[in-house]
Amino acid sequence: METKELRRKLIKDFGKFIDDDSKLEILESVFDALSDEEKESVIPGSHYNLVAEQREKYLSGEIEASSWEETEKRLNAKYGF
Repeated sequence: METKELRRKLIKDFGKFIDDDSKLEILESVFDALSDEEKESVIPGSHYNLVAEQREKYLSGEIEASSWEETEKRLNAKYGF
């Protein structure tokens, strides 16, 4: 669908939403969700840096990690999951 056609369709559809209070609330929720994506992450950048550092150490062989299967076996042995 071309931009002009899409714009006309959306204008028409928005008109329907605006006339219906319950749909208007849904539309507001959609716009809120869209604007939330633009907000800054609640996870500090230092945490991302720490993960990147640990990943580099793992990839270089400086530190070792267990596979999920090994970890699961240890948890089952220790806690009986």
